[in-house]
Amino acid sequence: MIIDKKVIQRTKETEWDFANSILYKMCKENFEHKKIDKIVGKIMLIGRVYAAAIERRKNKSEENNYFYIEKVAPKFKNSELDSHLKKLKLIDDLTEKDIPEILSLHGYLTNLIKELTEQDKRSFASKYLHFHLPHLFFIYDTRAVAALRKSKIKLSKEHKEQVKQNGYDKEYASFFYKSYQQKRIFEKENNKPIDIRHFDNILMEAMSGG
Repeated sequence: MIIDKKVIQRTKETEWDFANSILYKMCKENFEHKKIDKIVGKIMLIGRVYAAAIERRKNKSEENNYFYIEKVAPKFKNSELDSHLKKLKLIDDLTEKDIPEILSLHGYLTNLIKELTEQDKRSFASKYLHFHLPHLFFIYDTRAVAALRKSKIKLSKEHKEQVKQNGYDKEYASFFYKSYQQKRIFEKENNKPIDIRHFDNILMEAMSGG
């Protein structure tokens, strides 16, 4: 994927930054999952803003309000999510050695949600974790996957083996390693660091033909 340096510069800031800043602030100030109202608020706002609401489920047998308050929030509250998040929060910069633990958390959350919805919600899981740890989780959705496909990046033999690890969502794991490689290429070509949000903006620009 060849991206003009002007595109790199132009995508550093977008019209979505203000809305995203609200979600980042919400998760930073309410990082843990101990209070039902805050859990419900984070899940609903991130899911609906990013078109990945977990209320869309295979067998809808109750109203959404009941589903969030009586099922989803308690599931998150009584899980091991906070212990995993706190551990990863100690990581300052994303390095390859951290990826297995990152993918394990994404797989854990994806499986947790699947128990509630009977569906794979890898996109929601990636977005939810991104807003809690924006320096560690790439945002997965169909547009990002399509844009990344243009790069024609191939996984190394080592990465292919990593993707197969138990507990990972294999599709997200493959996407993550390819994103990590492409991000490093952009950084090398432009001789400066590019954060994950900026990387996502670049992918979206690539999809729009910019």
